[in-house]
Amino acid sequence: MHTRKTMLSISCFMISAGLLSAAHAAQVDGKLQVKVNIGSACELKSGDTSVLDFGNLTNLNDKDHEAQTTTGSGIELQCGKGIAFKVGLDAGQNPKSPGNVCLRRMKSGSEYIDYQLYLQPNNYQRWGLEEKGGTFVWSGIGDGTIQKHIVYGVILKQATPSSGTYNDTVTVVATF
Repeated sequence: MHTRKTMLSISCFMISAGLLSAAHAAQVDGKLQVKVNIGSACELKSGDTSVLDFGNLTNLNDKDHEAQTTTGSGIELQCGKGIAFKVGLDAGQNPKSPGNVCLRRMKSGSEYIDYQLYLQPNNYQRWGLEEKGGTFVWSGIGDGTIQKHIVYGVILKQATPSSGTYNDTVTVVATF
């Protein structure tokens, strides 16, 4: 009996000293805000990695030479759901006349190769900055996923310039 009284006394002392938990724990409530902002924007996912490569050519005066961007090197755009967008291409660094998207040129040294860019493989819709003067843009409605578009190009039949690597850089402009 004496052992029971001693145990009861020790237990009461430990509870009052806070060394044992009481049967009822206290509770405090708070709030956690959870939120997300779905942006109304577009982002060019292809960055500066898009390449249209006509390969190795030796003769330009025999026929038109066509090429297209390969899978993964075209234009990739991601827009929020329901956002209308337009994607245009500028005249490049070497246009025949300032702002002329209908006759772009690749350059090597002081020589040029004329070329054109198109929205479709039929070489009908020239790809420009806006829809005017016979040029068109890629337009659509965003769905939240990455949308891809191939760029089609043609080197028109022309005199063959000196050998070398000919380049141009065209700016991709997305408006939304």
